[in-house]
Amino acid sequence: MKNAFKLFSILFLLFSKLLGQENVQLDDNDLINKVERYILEEKQDSAQYFLQKITIDTGYISILKKLATDKNPDYKALRDFIVSVTNTADVDYYKISRFINKNVKQPDVQDKINRDYTKIKTEQITQLRNDGDLDKSTVENEKLTKYINSFDQNERDVALASANASFHKAVMAFIQRDLEQVKEILDNAIAVAEKYNDTELKIGAQYYLSNVYVVEGKLQEYIEINEENLKLERESSSESAYYSATVINLLDAYIYIGGKDERVQELLNVLYNHPQSRKDSYALYAKYLGTLPTDSPYKRQIFEKFNVKNTKEFAELTVARTKDVLNSNDYYFVLIENSGALEKDNFLKEAIRFQEEAVEVNRKVYSQDLSKSLAAFQTEQAVKIKDIEIQNEKKRTRIYVIAAILGGLLLVVSLFFLLKTRQQSKKLKEKNKIIDEALKEKELLVKEIHHRVKNNFQIVSSLLELQSKGIEDKKAQQLANDGKNRVKSMALIHQRLYQNDSGLISFDSYIRELVKEISAMYQTESGVKTTIKADDAYFDVDTAIPLGLIINELITNAYKYAFAKADSPELNIILKQNQNDYSLTIKDNGGGMSPDFDFARAKSLGLRLVKRLTKQLQGYVIIESLEGTLFNISFKDTSQRKMVD
Repeated sequence: MKNAFKLFSILFLLFSKLLGQENVQLDDNDLINKVERYILEEKQDSAQYFLQKITIDTGYISILKKLATDKNPDYKALRDFIVSVTNTADVDYYKISRFINKNVKQPDVQDKINRDYTKIKTEQITQLRNDGDLDKSTVENEKLTKYINSFDQNERDVALASANASFHKAVMAFIQRDLEQVKEILDNAIAVAEKYNDTELKIGAQYYLSNVYVVEGKLQEYIEINEENLKLERESSSESAYYSATVINLLDAYIYIGGKDERVQELLNVLYNHPQSRKDSYALYAKYLGTLPTDSPYKRQIFEKFNVKNTKEFAELTVARTKDVLNSNDYYFVLIENSGALEKDNFLKEAIRFQEEAVEVNRKVYSQDLSKSLAAFQTEQAVKIKDIEIQNEKKRTRIYVIAAILGGLLLVVSLFFLLKTRQQSKKLKEKNKIIDEALKEKELLVKEIHHRVKNNFQIVSSLLELQSKGIEDKKAQQLANDGKNRVKSMALIHQRLYQNDSGLISFDSYIRELVKEISAMYQTESGVKTTIKADDAYFDVDTAIPLGLIINELITNAYKYAFAKADSPELNIILKQNQNDYSLTIKDNGGGMSPDFDFARAKSLGLRLVKRLTKQLQGYVIIESLEGTLFNISFKDTSQRKMVD
């Protein structure tokens, strides 16, 4: 009995000791986080105080002690510290960026480049760019490139640093869809990586190159290059910064093509079990669930993993876990993917709720900020240009008056003002350079807004699609479908406008695309013979949108009513430019209008929309019903309407 009691006492003491060590370890982790934050905030005294309470002694603790006491720490210590705090989920990166700008000074140019410095700046540039701050990331990249270019480019470390810095230029070229320049930059980086056997550089270059394959529609090449990157990661002694992103790329691809369930499950587990990427796995789990049948064994495995019974419980759980952890853009994708999964399993009410919340998140993040930013930018540029014009006009006037008074009598004074004029011209060139740079920034902002408008069109179309599925009334469902068609016609105009730098839309190419969209929705047994003649006309958005909606309504009506009884359906669309206006004719060979039809008293939403939009274009409609129906619409473009006003 005594021996049993002694054994129990010994086990109890051992258990208590182990439990105490675990608590110490947890306390040390909390203390390390506190010290990191105090160093970021440059509260060195507080950092030193909490460092004394840490019981463990590791290489990283030595780095923290150095940063808390040394006013000029080495670049290696700074980089290890910055990497650690960057991987902490609840640290605002802008605080880290401010710390870098204040404490990581550019080294003096010596015989050898400082690789720790270039890595710190390259990682800062990447993080700023990923957070959407293109201006700051570009400024920092220009500074870094200037530093790198001060060394011999044939040196190994210089070539590697230059190749890493070139990723920013590749991303900016990708944003502007200059894919050839992107390939040239990345192919050069891959060549440098292979020459010097730098695995992480090769992984990074191939990661960005995979984005080009997406745009080019090369799905197999996209999968192969990401699988190669994952293989390089496994062979490497340390994990690169692109590891989680590579896994995410492969998951997106395999979920899209389907039939790769075992591989998808494997990659999802990799992402979920990774401490830095678990929060990113939830949207992909939801996306995958949205592709699986309700009775899929893979779906049941996921439910068991998360201890939920169905998609509804899974969505509620993952949204709750990510709401306060992810940034707004990533949280948006958690909502939108869960909405799709809920719709798949017929949880329509919950699907609509998540879709609406996603729209609200998207609106808050982009619409207000981008509108304010663009308005402020345009106002600032207008003021700058006006000030420059006023100053230049004043200076020119002063020079002309003085030259006229003095003339040739004061040669010395004339030479003085000639010199002054040259100096002013130099300043004017510098100011014009500033304006050119500002215009480039404006182009980036406008492209970003076009991208968000496109997203909003897609969201509206998705909402209409989602809500129409629950409608049983055929008339209401038809109204919803008509609404989707109108949204598509406006989205087509926006797409054409975005692809054309002139701000004008080719009527011919637009109308062909619109007819193609509508014919796909209302297929007839014999097909419709379509003739389009547009006289090479181009319109701006103020004319193209109402005109596109008019054409959408009339063509849709032809497919719905006129071609239902026609043996050989024909559709003719002719646009002619007259001296003072345009004439648009849309004719079908259907059964024609009823003899007692009165366009002025038409009650259908589509024809009332045609009537109102024609009036907006300062035009009128003539209808004839001979061997089908003919709509002749006379209208004015924007410049013609302004002349009338």
